[in-house]
Amino acid sequence: MNINFKSLLLGTSLSLIPQYAAAQCAETDCLKLGYTTLEKCDNGLKCPFGEYWACPKVEEKAVLGECTGYVKNCKIGDILNNDGTCSNDKASGKTPLGVVIAIKNNCGYAMTASPIRTSIRWSTEYIKTDTFQSSYWLNAIKDFNVSDNMTKIIQAGSSGEYPAAYTALNYAPSAAPNTKNKWALPTAGILNSLYTNLSTVNNAISKLNGTQLIDDNEHIWSSSEFSDDDMWIFCTGNGNNRGGIYNNGKHYNLSNNVVRPVLAF
Repeated sequence: MNINFKSLLLGTSLSLIPQYAAAQCAETDCLKLGYTTLEKCDNGLKCPFGEYWACPKVEEKAVLGECTGYVKNCKIGDILNNDGTCSNDKASGKTPLGVVIAIKNNCGYAMTASPIRTSIRWSTEYIKTDTFQSSYWLNAIKDFNVSDNMTKIIQAGSSGEYPAAYTALNYAPSAAPNTKNKWALPTAGILNSLYTNLSTVNNAISKLNGTQLIDDNEHIWSSSEFSDDDMWIFCTGNGNNRGGIYNNGKHYNLSNNVVRPVLAF
């Protein structure tokens, strides 16, 4: 009996060894198993051995009107869509908001594919608004301070006094109504980038059936002052020797004086 009992015990213990070894070899490190975040996420899976979660990959998108770094995924000539993504052509299920015309540091700027107003004057006033001001084009094309310029113009007076800036400010396409008050007049630096990349931008505009910039057909108002009386405008005529910009009287409201606002992202 004693021998048989010992044999039984020995056989039982040996039969358990493979299962014990398998349990010891099973991976229990959440990070190694692909659970990489400590924050709970929608449609995620929680690690059974700890507090980590495995979360589905979320498509990176821009915050429209803010410079959050998404622009690293974009290039000049891309289309900015209403969901905050960039694409090199029209994308199914997305509505284009504009064409990327400038990238500076952490920020991109997309311009409407067509002007939103024509025959509009910049101002009825002939005073300095405290926006960027320089009569030298090589200084002017360094101006990318969109937000500060717009703030100072709005503080300077009403929509009756500064119609171009307020037209940009109040613009909001139906596909992105939350962008109202986030559109702005481009700076001279942004217009210089538009001029430098004009062929690429026009190609993108054509994809959106917009109005291409050819034969000096548009003088786009900027938010950069040339003097108390003049503003810098986009110009492919006289501006050819000045980086695509030229000075224009603030009170001009000729048919080719237009507003094409830009949206930062």
